[in-house]
Amino acid sequence: MVELLSELREIKSLLTAQKDVLSMDEFCTYAGISKHQAYHLTSENKIRFYRPHGKLIYFDKEDVKEFLLQNPVKSRKHLNNQLNKKHNG
Repeated sequence: MVELLSELREIKSLLTAQKDVLSMDEFCTYAGISKHQAYHLTSENKIRFYRPHGKLIYFDKEDVKEFLLQNPVKSRKHLNNQLNKKHNG
């Protein structure tokens, strides 16, 4: 039974990955955050969201990706490559 539930969660996750517009619950699952954190992000306008009917909140998946990939931390390899380019170029 536990294995079946695990497989159903995995299928649900795969289906969510195929969508372009995410509900609040799907956004939370996709981003790995709680609803409380998600509502905080929206109330502070830290992530773009949509309210087509004034109540329910939706997210464009591209906006979510952009939000999640902000403030990248460069790896040592990347930093070394940049340093080498400056010395060689």
